[in-house]
Formats: sequence, structure tokens, C-alpha cells
Amino acid sequence: MQSSATAGVGTGTPKKGGTLVVGVDSEIDGFLPSQNHWDNTGYTYAYAVLEALTAVTIDGSWRPYLAESMTANPDHTQWTLTMRPGITFHDGSQLDADVVVANLEQVLASALTKQALQPITDVKSTGPLTLTIDTNEPFITLPYFLASQVGFIVAKSQLDSQNTQRPIGTGPFVYSQWVPNDHFTVTKNQRYWQSGQPYLDSITFHPIFADESREAALRTGQLDIMASRDPHVIKDLAHDPSFSQINTLSGRVGEPDIDFILLNTEADPLSDLTVRQALARSIDAPTLNKLFGAGITPAATGLFYQGSPYYSNNGYPTYDPGEAKSLIEEAKPRHGGQIAFMLQTIPDPRLIDTTQAIQQMWNQVGCDVSIGTIQQVELIANSATGHFQALTFELFGVSDPDLNYQWWSSTTAAPIGSIALNFARNRDPVIDAALEQGRTSSDMATRVAAYQTIDRQLAKDLPYLYLGVAPWSLTAATNVENYNNWILPDGSREQGFNAGAFNPSPIWLVET
Repeated sequence: MQSSATAGVGTGTPKKGGTLVVGVDSEIDGFLPSQNHWDNTGYTYAYAVLEALTAVTIDGSWRPYLAESMTANPDHTQWTLTMRPGITFHDGSQLDADVVVANLEQVLASALTKQALQPITDVKSTGPLTLTIDTNEPFITLPYFLASQVGFIVAKSQLDSQNTQRPIGTGPFVYSQWVPNDHFTVTKNQRYWQSGQPYLDSITFHPIFADESREAALRTGQLDIMASRDPHVIKDLAHDPSFSQINTLSGRVGEPDIDFILLNTEADPLSDLTVRQALARSIDAPTLNKLFGAGITPAATGLFYQGSPYYSNNGYPTYDPGEAKSLIEEAKPRHGGQIAFMLQTIPDPRLIDTTQAIQQMWNQVGCDVSIGTIQQVELIANSATGHFQALTFELFGVSDPDLNYQWWSSTTAAPIGSIALNFARNRDPVIDAALEQGRTSSDMATRVAAYQTIDRQLAKDLPYLYLGVAPWSLTAATNVENYNNWILPDGSREQGFNAGAFNPSPIWLVET
């Protein structure tokens, strides 16, 4: 097995041709950035057929991508973008300023996505390839947002039709067929704007929801490469010389992806802080890691890993089942004499086992917890509309913490039944003030203080019950080269595999 430092970086001359078969862990609900819910699979699919205005590099900085340049005025309230000339969409239409403006206008009009770009007040074309974005406050991190879902650009024909099922982008591969929950196939874009790329003729993605089933398919040659978040699978494949692997257990840049229980702070009985305090104190995270984390899952009691400039001792509650039981007894009279709610997860065997263990911990301190399973796409939709009490969740892995603004701000919370990116619906004026401080300041000390404040407040409010740093791996057969080495137009290296998502475009296959 190659070391994590060299795995995924191709050696020798790239080979053209061949078909890659990819195993992913979930399925999405569509490809329209303004309408659909993208998880790691959504981004992996999107990287094949669509492209964003900017990209993030391996050191956590940003670069223009579809945009040739992106510059701000002195106070960062107006950004000017110039698009690269000569790029065409898969339907033959041209990438220009007008289609970028139309994309951003749809994002800003969508209840799902507008919350991520709240400071934007106007977007307009100023020339065939130039546009400006005006904001009502300094928006220093806008380029990072334009590397995310809201910055992916589709053709005007897809915008006009609102077709969520067939992507029309500028990417290295072109849509061929999508059978949800079975496969998504793309073929080489013969008119791709980056000369010589891509190398593969086609890629077929297969959603296989159970990690062990995905591992079996890789071992039998049905898959060439697979993503996994099961620590046992990661550990098992990491020591097999038949494969190479990269994982997120070390070498992180920015904020790590966190596994946690998401609590709906507007849903009874979880609207009661005393109940949330009890639930936090009754989770034995080290035992969960020993049972279900293969002993490799890093602990997490906050948003930032030790070694991050944003890390501090945030005061997150320690494990204390005796205190938890007392808190539950204190809260029961306010909730009809019992603390009853449902904890939901996706149909992943490891997560179901973990959920059952948490259920037992909570029931032992006096709760009445039931368990339900739903598909990933439904879990994401329900989190946005607030139709849940408690969910297993994974989030926050970003290069800059401001990219998590929409998950934490009171301005993105909404009543149950309305779309809200603040899924927990937690409202805290101290967090709101710190978010503005972190977003509008370019001074690192100021930003560090802001995000440490947010971390401390979340440890008090407890909308998230932390379980650990989410482990992710990408494991490939030995004939798969260059699966973590996406080179940007200026020659810098993109951040690569992150939070379960990767760009398959640079891959080539070799004989073994």
C-alpha cells in the first residue's frame, strides 16, 4: 500500500482511455445547484460534469477556476469576476457573464441556497465576460463560497427548464445516463476546455449504501475505487497491499468534518436546554469509538481539532450519567412526565449499531428514545424543513469557518416546516455577533477570537452532541492513478479528497 502522502498522485505519463467504476455511499436528488441537496456524493457527481467559479487549494487558499480572475474593492463590498474565454457548455452554448449572473440570481432566489449568500445585494454583467457582485457588508470569504454548491454553473438551457435530472455543465465529462439508486454514467467531453483532459473515456458511479458491501465489491473487482466512512473498512483496506488509500485521519487543513447528533431545538422535548444538557452528559464517546470506531476515530468535543488556530477549551459537558439522570428528572414535569423522542439515522449498519448504543445510553438515564431509519436524501431534506427531533449527522469540514455561517446564524433559522440551513434552529445573539466579526474582518486574531466564541457558545447551547471527527477514506485498486491530484489552471494543486467528496476527473488507468 502506498503511504497517504503519495497515494493518489500519479506517476509517469498519463494513459488515455478506459472506464472507471466508482462506489459511493449515497444517492442525491438532482443536479441543479439552486434546488437540490448535495452531500459528498452530490459533489463527487458534480465535479465530473459541472464546474465552479473558484476552487480551494491544498493549503486552504482559493483560486479562480471558471473565473479567470476575481478581485475585490478595498473594503470587500464589491467583487469583479472575469470569466475565461472560449469555454462552452455541453449543449454548445457559451460560458459568459450573462449565464453566470443568471445562475447566481437563481441561487439568490432559492429558499434552499440564498441563505448561504445573504450579504449579496446585486449581481450584474458589465461586459461579455465580466460581472460584479455587490454586498451590504465586507464579504471577505465570498470566493470560498463560490467554490461550493452555490458557485457551480449550469447552462442557460438547464436554468430555463429547471431540469434537476440532467446536468448541462462545462465539466470534463458529459451526462450519459442516471438511474437513481443504481448508477450514474458520464462520458468524455470531447470539447473540454482544458487541453488533453480528461484521460478516461467514461465513469460509472454506483451508490452502495453499506460500507461492507462496497468493500466487497472493490475486492471482487466490481469497483475500481470507493469512498468509505466506516472506520473498520478504512483500517482493513489501509493495510492491504492490493490497494492504495488516502484518508482524513491526519493532515487536515481548516475545520474537520464532525460526526454528531443534530438536535432540533424547536421540537419538544429537545427545545429544553436541560434535556440537551442531559443528553450530552450521557453519551460515552470513547466507548462508542472503541465499539464502532475501530480505535482510529479522533475524538471531538467541539468544532476544531487540537492544533487548529481556532481551537480552545470550549467547556463542552463531560460524560456524567448520574448528573444526566438528575437533569432528566428535573425536566420531566415540563414534558408531561416523560422525555420521549425519536433518533433517526440512515440505513448504514455501523450507524444503526451506533444509534442503538446511544439509545441505550439515553434510556438508562430516564429517556424514552425510539429509533427510525431514513435514506440520506430524505434525512437532508427533513433537516432543512425541521421535520425531525434528533438525527445522526456529519458536517462542518471546510477550509474556512465562515463557510459554516449558514448552519449557525439566527438569520438562517426558521420555524418547523420552513426551509432553514440552520438545521438545529438554534438562535444565539452571541453567535450572531461573532459570525459577523469573523466574516467581515481580515485580521487573524480577530477571526480566531470570533470562532472560539462560537465554539464556546455552541458547547453551551448544545444543538450538536459531538461524537468524533468523521473518518473518510478513498481506496483504489492499484491500476487507478492520480485520484487525488487535481491541478488547477494556474498550476496549483486543489485541496483533494475532503469530507467524502473527490474529483474523479484527473484519473487515468494503467496496466497491472
